[in-house]
Parts: sequence; C-alpha cells; structure tokens
Amino acid sequence: MLMSLGKAGMALAIICIGIYFFLQNLHIISPGMMSQFGNFIPLIIIAFALLLLLAPLLHGHRPHMFWGLLLGLYGSLLLADQYGKLTFHSQDFWKLWPYLIVYFGLSLLFGHTHAIHHRKRLEGRVHHKMSSDGGAAWRLTEKFVNEATFRSDNWMAQSLDEHVRIGDYLFDFTKAFIPDETIPIHLSGWLGDIKITVPEDLAFQMHLKAKVGEAKIGNNKQSGMLKNISYKTANYDEASRRLDFDFDFQVIDLRINQV
Repeated sequence: MLMSLGKAGMALAIICIGIYFFLQNLHIISPGMMSQFGNFIPLIIIAFALLLLLAPLLHGHRPHMFWGLLLGLYGSLLLADQYGKLTFHSQDFWKLWPYLIVYFGLSLLFGHTHAIHHRKRLEGRVHHKMSSDGGAAWRLTEKFVNEATFRSDNWMAQSLDEHVRIGDYLFDFTKAFIPDETIPIHLSGWLGDIKITVPEDLAFQMHLKAKVGEAKIGNNKQSGMLKNISYKTANYDEASRRLDFDFDFQVIDLRINQV
C-alpha cells in the first residue's frame, strides 16, 4: 500500500509538471507562472516526505525513514532559502552527502542491530597488516567503515584494492617510498572522502565514477554528477614510477594536491 501511495504521488507530480509545460507551449498560461509554481516546490517535497514517514503508520508498517528524512531535510533547506535564512539551491542536493553518515550512526543507535552484525561479518574477512615502520603493507577486501591515514615517514606505497561503505582516506605520497613501478590504487563503495598529496614531478592518472560529489585536482574542480572523469599527468606515459588511481563511489569528495 505504501509503495502504491509513493508511486502515485510521484506520478501525479510528474503529470502536473508535464501538463504545465504543455499548456505553456500552447500559450494558454504565461511563462511567469512557473516562478510562482516554483515557490510551492519545497512544500510539495516536504509533504511527500511526511507521506513517506506517516502513511505507513496508518497501515501498521514501518515508515520509510531514509527517504522521508532526506526529502524532509531537502525541502526544508529549499524553504529556508526562499525566506533568506541561508543559501541553498535545488542543484545543491549533492551537498547533503553527510546525511548518509548521520543516518548510519542513528541506525546503529536505534535498533538496526543487523547492521552491526553485518559489519562484523565483513570486517572478519579483512586482512590488514601494518609494516614495522608504520607504513602499510595492505590489500583489503571489504569493510563497512574505514578510516585510513598514510603519511608516516618513508611509508611503503603498495597496491590497494578496497571496497567500503563509508571511507575516509588520507594519502601523503611526498613522504612515501615509491618503487619504480606502476602502483594501482582502487577504492570503491558508497561514500568516500579522499585527500591525496603527491609530489609535483610524480606521474599519475586518475579515473573517477560517482553518482554525485566534488572532485578537485590542482586548480581543476568539478562538482555535481561525476561520470567517467579522467585525468593524466603529462609525464605519465613515459614514466616508470607512477600511480594509477581508480575511484568508484556513489558519493565522493576527492582532493588531489600536487606540491
């Protein structure tokens, strides 16, 4: 029943927008009415969020907490922007990615014990060995949450292949021992916060695929939907010592600084 209500609400919203543009193209209504209609969009989003949260309770089902809270937050921020309380536009939806972390924490606090058990099962399959000098000799398979920092003096740069749900990574290759070879680093998952510092003369290439986020490489910055973003330094093809980054996340905040 809930799914039918949600689909019906979304379908009606799309139909209304389609009818509006149809009438506008026929010059039956003036284009200026769109700005007036836009003023109601935050209220429509909030109403739909309340539908997802409250409608299931009438039928004895669990509410759609994730989407209900996310849409409620989105609509509230748009409404606050209309009243001049803050600056938040419809295309800023991707900036709500920290909500994923907050929601995950709340789910651990309030009854989602299956998430904890799932995390333990995943972490039980991970093999992570630290070298004696504090660097990492690592090849990880899968984790739920991982916070990793690689910045100790003369740490050994090695290949890395890791899939996480939420990952926070800090790499400083200016302090690393980098062997004379191509070093692949593949990170993937739901949410990634990745900060990388590389020497200016070190060759590297990067391929990024993400549903949404922000990526900054030097002075080049892209945000929003990130599909198949690639970057390669000018000296990559002829270099024998180089890094090969491959990132695949739903949401990502990526920074690569050359110093």
